[in-house]
Amino acid sequence: MPRLALFPARLLLACALTASFSAPAWAGGSIVVQNDTVVDFSQAVIQAGFVGGERASAWLTPSCDGGITAVRVLWLSLSGATGQTLGDSITISEAGTFPSPGAQLLQLSGPVMTDGALNEFAIAPPIPVTAGQPFVVDFRFLEAPPVTGPSIVNDADGCQEGFNGIFAIPPSIWLSSCLLGVSGDFVIRAVVDCDTSNAIFSDSFESGDTSAWSDVVP
Repeated sequence: MPRLALFPARLLLACALTASFSAPAWAGGSIVVQNDTVVDFSQAVIQAGFVGGERASAWLTPSCDGGITAVRVLWLSLSGATGQTLGDSITISEAGTFPSPGAQLLQLSGPVMTDGALNEFAIAPPIPVTAGQPFVVDFRFLEAPPVTGPSIVNDADGCQEGFNGIFAIPPSIWLSSCLLGVSGDFVIRAVVDCDTSNAIFSDSFESGDTSAWSDVVP
C-alpha cells in the first residue's frame, strides 16, 4: 500500500450531524476514544493506496460504561483544499477476532468527507458500550483516492498490532494494517458519553448510597 510523505496535520472539526440527532441519554461527560496520537501540527501520513470497496478499521476500547454518540475520521490531502468526497460507509461493529470485526451495530451510508478536517458523524440513539470491551469503527471507500489524497490518515509513531485492520481487495479478507506496511494508527475515533449514574464519590460511596450517612458532624 503506497503512502505519501509525512506532513503537518491540522485538526479542524467538521460536523455532519444526522437528521435524527437528539441529546444523548447518558448523564456523564464525554471522552474521545482513540488509538492514534495525531494532534495539531504533528506529523501524519496520508494513505492513498486504497481501492473502492476496501475498508480501514480502528479497534477502540472505552474507559467507561456509556454510549457512542459520534465517530470521527480525519480526511486530508496534500493541499487540504479539495472540497468534499463521498465515502461508501462508516460501520460500527462489535469486536470479533482481530482483524475481523464482529456483528454490525450500525452503518452510516454515504458519509460526506470534508478535506482538511476531522469529520464528525453523530450517532442517535447512542450505542451502549462497556468499559474495557473493544468495539470497531471502519471507513469503507467508495472509490480509490487520488495519489495526493484526500484519504484517511495515520500517525507516524509506529504500527501497534491489534489496533488497526484493513479489508483488502484482493483477497477480500481482513488483515492487520501492520502486515500491509502501514506505519501507524488510523485517525478513526469515537466519542463516548460516560454513564455516571453509578459514580463513586471521593469518599468511596456509590451515588445514592445513603446507608453510611450520619447526622453527627465529624
